[in-house]
Amino acid sequence: MGIWAKYSERQRPGREILIRGGPGLAAAGLSLGLLLLGLWEPLERAVQGQLFALRDRIAPLQWDSRIAVIAIDEDSLAQYGPYPWPRRYYAELLDQLMAVQPAAVGFDILMPEATPDDAQLAESIGFSGNVVLAVGGDGLGQSIQVTPTLTEPSQGAFRLGHVKHSPDSDGISRRVYLYERYGSQWSPSFAIALGQTYQTAMESLITQEAAALTDPEIAKFIERTQQFDQDRPVLINWPGRTRDSQQLLTLPFASVMEGGSAVDQLQNRIVLVGYTAVGIVGTGEDDIRTPLEQTVPTAGVYLHAAILDNLLNDRFLGRLPSWGLGAAIVAVAMATSILLKPWSLKGRVGFVAALIPVGFALGYGGLLGGMLLPVATPVGTAFFSLVGLQLLEQRERQTLTDLFAINLSPEMASYVWQHKEELLLEGHIHAQELTATLLFSDIRGFTSITQTLPPKVMLVWLNRYFEAMTECIMAHGGVVDKYIGDAIMAAFGAPVPRSGDGIQQDAQAAVRASVAMAERLKQLNQEFQSEGLPTIRFGIGLHTGEVVAGTVGSRARASYSLFGDAVNVAARLQDQTKQLVDPAAYPILMSEATYRHVKDCCRVGIETQLQLRGRNVQTTAYSLAGLA
Repeated sequence: MGIWAKYSERQRPGREILIRGGPGLAAAGLSLGLLLLGLWEPLERAVQGQLFALRDRIAPLQWDSRIAVIAIDEDSLAQYGPYPWPRRYYAELLDQLMAVQPAAVGFDILMPEATPDDAQLAESIGFSGNVVLAVGGDGLGQSIQVTPTLTEPSQGAFRLGHVKHSPDSDGISRRVYLYERYGSQWSPSFAIALGQTYQTAMESLITQEAAALTDPEIAKFIERTQQFDQDRPVLINWPGRTRDSQQLLTLPFASVMEGGSAVDQLQNRIVLVGYTAVGIVGTGEDDIRTPLEQTVPTAGVYLHAAILDNLLNDRFLGRLPSWGLGAAIVAVAMATSILLKPWSLKGRVGFVAALIPVGFALGYGGLLGGMLLPVATPVGTAFFSLVGLQLLEQRERQTLTDLFAINLSPEMASYVWQHKEELLLEGHIHAQELTATLLFSDIRGFTSITQTLPPKVMLVWLNRYFEAMTECIMAHGGVVDKYIGDAIMAAFGAPVPRSGDGIQQDAQAAVRASVAMAERLKQLNQEFQSEGLPTIRFGIGLHTGEVVAGTVGSRARASYSLFGDAVNVAARLQDQTKQLVDPAAYPILMSEATYRHVKDCCRVGIETQLQLRGRNVQTTAYSLAGLA
């Protein structure tokens, strides 16, 4: 191995990893930037909506059976009058519920102003002892408290809970703060206040029959609520649809007021009272949208039912921390870049397309396990890696195209591209040693011919010759290294190194190309003669040996070229064809190194010893008489 090959080999491993992972690093950077800007979130939300819908069809969650909703619906409004209602109706509801003793009753209705019925409602709250009243906010950091005409007479018989929440930018309610700060005070959420009231009620049951109704996990309720970060929202795991749900017990206000079996169902339950009639707003919660009810909104009271369900069952959704998501993005980007590097474009597109159902399946599994796993982000990151790989390959392909220009046959160009890993380093062709057969050809008497032709005619004439000879070279797998005035330098066995039988095949290809050039020149001369143009005589030298291959030039313009003694020998042999005296042979001389590889596929004429310019020893050369 020569010095250039050794140098390239030492440099290659570390740089190869960087090159293969380069598109991945770029994809990771882009994806992390989009993450910081929040631009992945809309896609993730859209996917999450589909995951919720799929779970609702295949494996729906069950609403907690301890929760019930008394709905102030359209029928109730028709019977008791339009919104807002006198508060005596709420007092009468509490009196009606006293007969069945629900564990907790929460009014998802703001009551900031005093009314004539407050004394009656305060008395009912005091008798019940298990009521939760709603506290709101004005959007400016100020709380909307319950009127003192209710709270002072019934002090100690109720709890307060905030009903404030902010939907996401797409209008869907997915998260909520379990505590809200008003001034220096933290107010628990409506759901937490209901849960605490429920716990107190269950612990106060003393009969064995009633004790059997106590949730063995309810003792942990307060402990769980205290673990939540007051400054961070929780993600709601919506159990299911709300309207027309067969799982969540929802009773019309009017039917509860009538008593009977409807009321009997509410014993020891947590009861939420709220407006559900379409169009009723301004009652502490506007209409809300859920991942399962995005187009047709539902009532805000169901939001608190869902939060309470999650609290009682400890099933709020989790998600990857920011650092975990960032690490996952980098891992996906790098793995995809390295894995897809050797694949074709079709295979890469198929792989990334296959990631969509795989990611969706993982996301669905995560949802079943209580985790919101990212789906769009990793798939999108993998797509960015694919694009990065394609752009890198386009640059590499352009590098090869620029270096070799039109001097490669389509077959050879395809071969070079398939072996680009052996050729390119950091997007550039690196220096390497290889064994190739060099072909050098030159026109005899070119200077005299140029003096007889106008410049424009001469260029057309010369280019026709170059085109014909280049076609012969390319047709046999050769690479035209350069045109030097009227001379052509070509190589067989470059730019991708070959060994063993490959070197022999390259030498034989060079011989066949030389014969093809001589035969094609005969046809071309007939055309020139018929057109009154000068005919051409040329000579070809062939030599097989080691050369150094790589790019030369400046940053502005570089070209691929071959260097070494083998190039000089081929050029000197070409020059010696002027002294050929064998009329039966082609004007082609090959060195002994080439002859050893091609002796079985060709016929030689004379064998001669030549003193080539610049060499101290004589060189054995053979004239080419034809193919075997």
